[in-house]
Amino acid sequence: MNPKIGRWVVFGLLNGLLLVLFAAGLKEMRPEKKVVKVAGYEAWSEEVIEAARGIAVQEGGRAKPFETRAGFAMLSMRGDRSMKIEDGEGNSVKIGPVGWMLDLLFRPALAAQMPSFRVDNSEVLKAVGMEIDEKGKRDRYTFQEIEPFMGTLFQKAGDYEQLKADHKDLEPVQEQTLDLARAAMTYFYLSRYFDFVRNGVTLMPIDGDGQKVAMSTVMATAPSIVAAIRQNQGEDGKLPAHIDDLLRQIEQATQNSKFHFHPIPPTDVSEDKWYSVGELIEGTLIGTVKNPEVAITDVKRLEELTLAAGESQEAFARELVVFREEMLAQARKADRVSVERELSFNSAQWFPRALMVFGFAMLCLLFGQLAPASGIGRVLAKGVWVLSVLGTVMLAAAIVHRYLVILRPPVTNLYETIPFITVGMLGLALLTEVMTKKGLALGMMPVIGMGGTVLAVVFEVASASDSFDPLVAVLRSNFWLTTHVITITLGYAAGLLAAVMGFVYVFRRILGLDEGDQSERRVLTRMTYGTICFTLLLSMIGTILGGIWANDSWGRFWGWDPKENGALMIVLWSLFILHGRVGGLLKEWGINLAAAFGGSVVTFSWFHVNMLGTGLHSYGFTDGKSVIWWFYGTSAFIILTGIAYAMWERDALAKRKAQERLRKESEEELRGEGVSA
Repeated sequence: MNPKIGRWVVFGLLNGLLLVLFAAGLKEMRPEKKVVKVAGYEAWSEEVIEAARGIAVQEGGRAKPFETRAGFAMLSMRGDRSMKIEDGEGNSVKIGPVGWMLDLLFRPALAAQMPSFRVDNSEVLKAVGMEIDEKGKRDRYTFQEIEPFMGTLFQKAGDYEQLKADHKDLEPVQEQTLDLARAAMTYFYLSRYFDFVRNGVTLMPIDGDGQKVAMSTVMATAPSIVAAIRQNQGEDGKLPAHIDDLLRQIEQATQNSKFHFHPIPPTDVSEDKWYSVGELIEGTLIGTVKNPEVAITDVKRLEELTLAAGESQEAFARELVVFREEMLAQARKADRVSVERELSFNSAQWFPRALMVFGFAMLCLLFGQLAPASGIGRVLAKGVWVLSVLGTVMLAAAIVHRYLVILRPPVTNLYETIPFITVGMLGLALLTEVMTKKGLALGMMPVIGMGGTVLAVVFEVASASDSFDPLVAVLRSNFWLTTHVITITLGYAAGLLAAVMGFVYVFRRILGLDEGDQSERRVLTRMTYGTICFTLLLSMIGTILGGIWANDSWGRFWGWDPKENGALMIVLWSLFILHGRVGGLLKEWGINLAAAFGGSVVTFSWFHVNMLGTGLHSYGFTDGKSVIWWFYGTSAFIILTGIAYAMWERDALAKRKAQERLRKESEEELRGEGVSA
């Protein structure tokens, strides 16, 4: 193919890739079709948001900022971390996670009118009795729309949970029904969490009108309540109506404020568990709280906070700051430090900024392909270099920052492997470029960086789970995490980089971008071969270390677990390529096409085995996504196209050699006839 035509083809392909990556991110965060109007809504002030975001809460087994808790709650329910509504005057208001969570906790009547639930298939709502009119397959719904059908929703969810308990596979609509039921349950309890303040407790006397008192006052009289129960309980176990009514109100308040929000640190620094208001109320009344005076004070502080939310935003901001500082002072030092560091990590916005940098690098690469030898082309090539290195540094900084927050190697779950592998690929590509100085590895870096960053963002949105949360017990070993997991993950990075090099070789040959330069082809093949050697080394060491860890944790070195089998497949395929190269069975085309296929082998070991739902590596399970099949299909298409082109090229070369041989033979015959004459 003419190199000029090939460059335009590459220009089109890179444009298509940019559009695909943009669409992948947009698909998961698509806004609702119309903006909902919420009459009487007033946006929270910057002072309120700033004061609230740093409040420490415990969820998922660790202390985290209110901002993080709100972000993942909103992400799991709504599918993104922002929404737009209109207030009663027609003004557009953008609401982030902190504001949304504050509405849910302190202004539930307004929050119920917001589109907080994403439903990917309207059949879920039709199945529980909701009439769907203008809304389509995927849309967002308010709690007001869903609440009338919650009884049927929870009933169906219970049936589906039983099916799962019986090890039966659920259909997609059934899985989505379960997800919606869980989201609705979480929303329900969060929106009623502070009802114990809004409703209070009404003391019903024997005669006359009742008196409304605060829950903290009731907690302070816990011994008197217990004594009254013992004195007034009849032989049949029944209590007088006024005491029975009091206990009913306390039980209701306890249940509403017991789940999904734990903002109270323990008074004993040796304890790990934080408390919800409901747990403090219950523990104070039954006498299990170690320090009831502090518990009563903490609940009273939350009562004052809730009342301030109804007064003014200035008063609310002041009370938030007071509560935040008091709870941080009460928390363990390690919890305070981790919350502060996580706030700084959230503010850094490493991934969105790195994505923007790699996007500009992609644009430089895109337009630089049209005229690489021109002055503008050389300037754009330098831009690719600078921006690719900057993006790599930003992703590496994000990984280091994550380590400082969680104080463990930041490659302990499936999400964390994505940026780690991306940085590993970029680092190896950068090292290769420094060694070869051909610009080949440099051209791969923007595509790798942008693709990996988009995958990380989309995966976080799709999973909607906090990747900072504590590890399962089997992974709580910094030594093995630092040795086995990091080594095997770097092996994945090397294998995927070798696959990218194989793809680049195929494209350059087919599109004529190498202009028939044999030395350039050999350089690219040596790059691929060296990266495969690196893949083999890291994968073999990582697999052996994993076997030692398995023997230490599970009492066996090898158990044919899917994850173990995947690692073995990488080692065997790398050995096949190396032996094929040494034995002369694989030449340039063979090495690069085998490396390209190795990308699918690595992807299966790294990602796909987590979708199988079997094996001891259960900490990595995730729902299947069609994107992985697109990757397999695209890889297969490129490889088969490369094989077809190589065969055509071989046949064309054989024909040219045959024609050249015939031409030489004809010339020799003519010269022979001339000599005879």
